[in-house]
Amino acid sequence: MARSYSARAKKMKGGIDIEGAEEIMDLLQDMGDAAVNVLDQAARKGAEIVLAAAKRKAPVDTGELRNSLILKSGIKKQGGDIENINRKIKGAYYVTRESGKARHFAPVELGTKERPATPYLRPAVDENLKKISDTVTEEISKAVGKAR
Repeated sequence: MARSYSARAKKMKGGIDIEGAEEIMDLLQDMGDAAVNVLDQAARKGAEIVLAAAKRKAPVDTGELRNSLILKSGIKKQGGDIENINRKIKGAYYVTRESGKARHFAPVELGTKERPATPYLRPAVDENLKKISDTVTEEISKAVGKAR
């Protein structure tokens, strides 16, 4: 029976599932270090979907918030299905703002005592879970097909 691996953010209502993951992961493990690059590229493609959606959903007054949104990568320090599969995989992509720009980035998403939240990041993920999953799966499957 095929396993399904889920990538979950804190408090995420849904998950991103990769169907047929067991077979794909076996092939990726056989690829060794090349698998790190494959998974990194697939994760980036999925994150680019979130970035584009967040830019479309960000409220626009001056456009500063929307124009400041960028994609960054960081280090995954603990846990998670992917880390258990291959401990060499440490990259994580996320949407944030350019340093020094759009200081209202978080207050718009989360709200303040004076202003209600106007979420744009969380909906960018939630509304695109299937598209992200399909894109990640497709990128990995293409790479695994090349490795055979």
